[in-house]
Amino acid sequence: MEIWRKIQIANGIMAAIAIVLSVVAIYAPNIIYFTMWAWTLTLWLFMFLVPMPIIERNKKQHQAAMALSFIVAVAIAVAANTWLQVSYPATHGFSRGMLVYSAAYVVVALVFAAWLKIKEKRNSR
Repeated sequence: MEIWRKIQIANGIMAAIAIVLSVVAIYAPNIIYFTMWAWTLTLWLFMFLVPMPIIERNKKQHQAAMALSFIVAVAIAVAANTWLQVSYPATHGFSRGMLVYSAAYVVVALVFAAWLKIKEKRNSR
């Protein structure tokens, strides 16, 4: 079986585990940190499958844009984590910080990869 297919299957399994843990966390709040880590791992696997191949293929031509996207992701993550600390102080911790950073980085990477893909298509014409 091809490695990409195995990673897709692992991502699907992690997403299912994260969904189940999310539902269970409603009734058993003490497992919220396990839930956050399951979602973080799911986002990392998704990141490896979807935007990273496009970004890796184009990183030499767009190093400044890649660095800028990283800075934007960190700024969004810091702002979101600060807001969450004020709004939901009970979940404050390393697990939530990793989840917030991972979510911010996935969103920024998807936008960056979409821009690179559009640019690739325009250049191939």
